[in-house]
Amino acid sequence: MAVTITLYNHTAKLFAEGANVPTDTYKVKLYTVATFNATHTTLAGVGGTEATTGTGYTAGGPSLANVAVTTVTTNDARFDADDVTLTASGGSITASFGVIYNDTDANDPPLAFIDFDGSQSAGAGTDFKIIWDANGIFSFTVA
Repeated sequence: MAVTITLYNHTAKLFAEGANVPTDTYKVKLYTVATFNATHTTLAGVGGTEATTGTGYTAGGPSLANVAVTTVTTNDARFDADDVTLTASGGSITASFGVIYNDTDANDPPLAFIDFDGSQSAGAGTDFKIIWDANGIFSFTVA
């Protein structure tokens, strides 16, 4: 099995309507336990246990840097950002899941659910890395 990224039902609509723009603040919240439901429209609706804070991980997750939304074809777009690196300190960073969400919006709408295909961990002094695909984090159709 491999890492999978699944979009929430409203993701393409939010971009198509202009509710999400590249200059918004996007974050990736890490979870040790989480359940995906494509109909969740707020981050608060995503059930689970967030990764332990105070270990190099901050509550709510790190912001994504250099977010870009580019047109691929007339109706298709791609969401991308820099890879994420968190250095574990004072303990391990452990996560099995992640959720990319728009932190600029008051409801923090989740955009994509990441299944790391099992528990991933970085011990104190080592890096927890999320390396996105070279073709972008995810693509979507806005037609």
